[in-house]
Amino acid sequence: MSLKFYFAPWSTAGITEAVLNELERGQSKLAERIEVSFKNGDTRKQEYLDNVNPNGLVPVIVHDGVSIWESAAITIYLGDLYGVERKLYPEPGPRRGEAMKWIVWSNVSLATQIGRYGEFVNLDSSKDQTEAEKQNKKMNYEAASKEMDKLFGILDNALKGKDYLLGDMYTLADTHIWSFMGYLDMLKYDREKFANVKAWTERVGARPALKDVK
Repeated sequence: MSLKFYFAPWSTAGITEAVLNELERGQSKLAERIEVSFKNGDTRKQEYLDNVNPNGLVPVIVHDGVSIWESAAITIYLGDLYGVERKLYPEPGPRRGEAMKWIVWSNVSLATQIGRYGEFVNLDSSKDQTEAEKQNKKMNYEAASKEMDKLFGILDNALKGKDYLLGDMYTLADTHIWSFMGYLDMLKYDREKFANVKAWTERVGARPALKDVK
């Protein structure tokens, strides 16, 4: 069985790196790591586009010759394949569905809004903007911040009275969503008002498998 993991440093491949670190802790390595460079054009080469990911992106895993991309799909696949026996992913059933729900939510709802927020976070990024353009950017930033708060309110409410998203059981759904928090810190998004999220972020981040994830 061959499992290869294609990644680039400081990219969304950090999500899959975190998931693999959890699955491999105390175990033998599951995946061969293959680093690629956006700067050097590795992901735009025809061989990569033909055999790894036609989108020219990371993360990607190639399992026995089958290429799987999109971090949510990868987390769900690895959870199904390895996570159950390692007690990091639920057995088939409603709790499995709950874990999948949060993994997909983070990529579809949260990640999309993080991208929008990031577009407007630097209000003084262009000195050449007209006053009207600056005001428009400010309005967009405020709207994006409001939507971010709404999503974090959903996450905060889901964590009320719980250690993890599925209660007492830590799963790869926690790993997956936690992996977005470092980027949010770079954007200086204020999560302090969400006490449950704050405590959960610290709890997950203290796990030995995640201490060196970038």
